Amino acid sequence: MDLRHLSSFVAVAEDLSFRSAAKRLGLSQPPLSRQIKALEEELGVRLLHRGRNSQISLTDAGMVFLKDARRTLATAESGRQHAREIVGGTRGRLNIASVAAYSPRVLPKILENFRAEYPHVEVRLYEMQPLEQFAALSEGRLHAGILPGGLNRPLDRRLQAHVLFTCPMMAVLSPGHPLAKGSAAALDIHQLAGETLLIPGPGVGTGYTAGLRWLSGATSFVPASTQEVDGVENALSMAAAGYGVCILPNVLLSAMRHSCSLVPLNPPVPVFSLKLIWVPAAASLLLKNFVTVVQEQMPHALDAQQ
Repeated sequence: MDLRHLSSFVAVAEDLSFRSAAKRLGLSQPPLSRQIKALEEELGVRLLHRGRNSQISLTDAGMVFLKDARRTLATAESGRQHAREIVGGTRGRLNIASVAAYSPRVLPKILENFRAEYPHVEVRLYEMQPLEQFAALSEGRLHAGILPGGLNRPLDRRLQAHVLFTCPMMAVLSPGHPLAKGSAAALDIHQLAGETLLIPGPGVGTGYTAGLRWLSGATSFVPASTQEVDGVENALSMAAAGYGVCILPNVLLSAMRHSCSLVPLNPPVPVFSLKLIWVPAAASLLLKNFVTVVQEQMPHALDAQQ
């Protein structure tokens, strides 16, 4: 059914005049009459009574059909508007992934600002470790990811990143550890070479272990031994008891209760960073709008030492 025919019928039904309706629609009367006739033939019913002196009235079928025609035209216009909004990046669905241990530091404020500017965009959040995010981004299942940097290896060249915040990496020691005494301002990572390095499990993310390997290669740091521990809290408990040491970002430690001594690590240990990443080559206007909101809100990396 041609929407133009519906629009023509509604105009004639509202004005009850072909002349007035034709003027409103910017048509001459003959084409308008042909459209109404074609619509009636398609429906198989008469919609209008055509009386003497060009008097027009609606048939019973016409009165019922007028309501349906208005509803159909309104739905079509709504659909057109939604399509324009999707193309314009103001409506649609945005898939974002993050690592749960770190995202509360920035994600709530980012989403609040984005929702205020683009209220009709549906946001879907997923919890994914870094390797999962990389795969989902490359496969197009994800628009953007938020993941830790610093210890991580350099990003794939196809990805673009914006740093959200940074903080120092800390040596986590028992209160009685010799390196913790004297309130050292900072440590060289090689001072930990004789220690057992406690590696937290899922709480920090699967990319953490790979990041430690990259860090060891970049700094030539080799611990005496390593021990995997299930969870950050358990790793901190073991470090506090003297079973080994941890290397963790300060932002993660500041949110936890523990009795460990924390000492910053000097370069070449890189600072920890939390990054927004995306694939610029596949960026829709919706994603570009999201990135713009983030960059305007956080043009420079927030110093999250506390």
